[in-house]
This record gives sequence, C-alpha cells and structure tokens, in this order.
Amino acid sequence: MRKISTRIKRILTSNLGLKIVSVLVACMMWIFVVNVDDPEKVQSFSDVKVEIRNSDCFGVDKTFSVQEDTDKVKVWVKARASVLNKLQSKDFKVVADMRNVTLGNAVPYTLECTSSALTKANWECEPASLKIKIENVVQESFGVEVDTTGEPADGYDIGTSTIKEGDTINIAGAESLMNIIHRVSISVSVNGLSSDKTVKGNIVVTDKNGTDFTQSQLDKLVFTTSSGDLIKDGVLSAKIQLWKVEQNVKVNIGTYGDPAPGYCVSEVKVTPENISIAGDEETLAELNGELSLTDMISVEGVSESFTSDTINLADYLKENYKDKLKVKSGTASTLSVRVIMEKMGTKKIDIPLSAITIKGRPTDLDMVLTPADKITVEVAAVDGSLDNIDQNDVKAVLDLTSYQKEGRHEVPVQITLPDGYELTSEVKIVVNLTKKQKTSGSNTVISAAEE
Repeated sequence: MRKISTRIKRILTSNLGLKIVSVLVACMMWIFVVNVDDPEKVQSFSDVKVEIRNSDCFGVDKTFSVQEDTDKVKVWVKARASVLNKLQSKDFKVVADMRNVTLGNAVPYTLECTSSALTKANWECEPASLKIKIENVVQESFGVEVDTTGEPADGYDIGTSTIKEGDTINIAGAESLMNIIHRVSISVSVNGLSSDKTVKGNIVVTDKNGTDFTQSQLDKLVFTTSSGDLIKDGVLSAKIQLWKVEQNVKVNIGTYGDPAPGYCVSEVKVTPENISIAGDEETLAELNGELSLTDMISVEGVSESFTSDTINLADYLKENYKDKLKVKSGTASTLSVRVIMEKMGTKKIDIPLSAITIKGRPTDLDMVLTPADKITVEVAAVDGSLDNIDQNDVKAVLDLTSYQKEGRHEVPVQITLPDGYELTSEVKIVVNLTKKQKTSGSNTVISAAEE
C-alpha cells in the first residue's frame, strides 16, 4: 500500500512545473475557444413593451401624459452570443410604477426578462425613466355636428341630421388637451340612401388649427352622454332624415318703400331665375313651384335702375324655413338681383343686339359693341296702351357709315316706333373698332341683320 502511495506521489510531483503550465495552457485554450465560438456581445432590442402600473394613484381628478416619447424604450443587453440569439423584444417587459414618481415627474423603469440566463447586471434601459406631466382632469360639454360623405339617391337630399344620443356630449381629459378642442363631429356615409336611416360614425375631435386629433390623443379622452352614459369606442349614431328635391323653383324677390315721384318698379330680375330646393313634402307643396322672398330690397326714393347686394338664399331659408327647406346640396345659393325702374307712363323694352340692323360696317376692322348683349329702349305712350308694344314692334338701326376709322365711338341707335309711341331718351352704343385679326375674337359681334 505504501509503495502505491509513493508511486502516485512520484507521478504527481514529477515534472510539476511542466504539469502546471499544461493546465494553464489548457484553460487559456478553453477560454479562447469559448470567446471565438460564443463571444460576449452587446445587442439592443427596440419596441419593448412598456407596462404602466398603478396609473390611478394620483387620484380621480388627476391624469398624466407621457413626455418626450420616453415610453419608447430600447433595451441594451450584454451576454454571450448563444444567449442573445435566443432573445426577442417580446422577452422583455419594461415596468413603470406610478407610485415611484420622483419630484421631477420621472418614473424609474424596472426591467423583467423571461430568460433565466440574464440578471440585472446584463441589461439597461434607454431612457432609464418615464417622464410624465401631471395635470388636472377637466370636463366640458360640446355640441356634435354631423358631417356626411357621399350622395343620396337621385331626387333626395339630406334634410336634418341629429345625434341619437343627444345634441351635446361630455368630454373629459387633461386640461392641456381640452383647451385646444375647437369642434366635435361624426362622419357618416349617406351614399345611395333613399329613405330615413340611423347610421353610426366615429367621433372626430378637431383642434383650433383645424387638425383632427390623432388616435393617441383620442385615447386620452373620455366621452359620455349628457346623462353620464359612457360612449363606447367613441361611436355615436346619427338619425338622417331625407328630403325630396324639387327642381326649377321660380324665385320672386319683393321690394319695399316708395320710389322717387313719377317712378315705379318695372321689373325685378333674379339670377338664377330658377333653383333646386330640398324640403319636406308639405312645405314643397305649399310653395307650388314658386319661392317668394318679400320685402327684400328697398326702392325708397329710387329713380334709376340698380343692382342690389347679393342675397344668400341658404341663410334666408335657414332663418325663415328652419328644418323645412334648404338649397339643394352642391348648388349655388347666391342670388343676384337687378331692379328695373321706369317713369310712370313709360315702358322699358330690351332689344337684343341680334335684332339690330347694322349699316356701313367697316370690312377691314374688327368691331366690339358695348353693351354686348342688348340695349334698353324706354318708350312713352302718346296715344295707346303700353301693354300693346313689345320688342317685335321696335326697329333699331346702327349706322356706321360715318365711323370707318380705328378707335372708340359712341354711336346713336336709330329707333323707329309704331304710331302712338315716342322715345323718351336717345339710345347709344359704344363701338370699338380695331385692326382686323387673322382669327376673330369671341367679343366681335355679328348681328343678325347687316347691310
């Protein structure tokens, strides 16, 4: 037994230095191989989920908002490649416990990882904390408008649109968000509708710059009805009532006041003369194809024809036919009005330029006439009734024999009237003669009768 022990001792102690060196070399080779085949690396993981805990710790009348995008976290991990290769962003969870908020309104992050191969010494978060702004919760009431998209079926238009849950809703949220709310609406499609219908739409909040709130901003608001019921998913219902459309409704404009002595209103010309109106069936039936706007234009002391200020028909209908009539969507709602005045015992007759006979027109010059559409002739009855004369009884001749040079000329129009009538004032036309162009412009007037 002693011999065996002595032999083992001799084996262990023989060339001891060489054996120690061999062990050290082996360890170094192992370390080298490990670092070559499975080196230690640093890797980042983005889009790591942030879990906010105890968000209600500030009280029911307080809320908070994340500042400087500090809820977008990147995790840096230092570990062997074999460990890193098995990790994904979903293996990490960054936790911000609101109870740990500092005086600087920062909440330190803590990190949790599903990998048992890692410890806190292996990772760090960027940023290291969640920066927040603590604010008062404010609630206000807002009216909700209904915006529609698309077009109803032919012959119909949107009449009234009301919110089923009530005309107003309550919105609660951080004071800074509430202060920039300008408009609240819902958008619903009415495309192809031919009968009344209730449709759903998402709440749209618009700020004072005209920009709609993002979904992230909307998620920070709480919507309730005026009675306090929670509005789920920010969806409201709009009751859409359709009206029938009546085409070619004649518009009559009434005047008021006393004209100058010896004068009267001869005619009120409205442009456009006919419009399309949408309304409930009873009101449309009462119109019977004509819409009369009474006492709209003053003629007090007036002796000359004039063009009045434009009339906004949409505003007029809203004020006088609320919830009964409206101008058809997509059509002009502005009326232009020309009031024709004439002396009592006289009559104004419009003669189109095409009915004027032109004599002696220069063949080497282009001609532009002003007015470009018609002239107005005022006649008085010497022996007869003014009701018996119209434009077909008036003969007009424009004699240019003495006007053969370029320039602007005021030329009297020769008017011939039937017996028993006389002209109350001379009628002139401005004639502009210019060098003839190769292609005649659209302003050159070619009369129906030319000599």
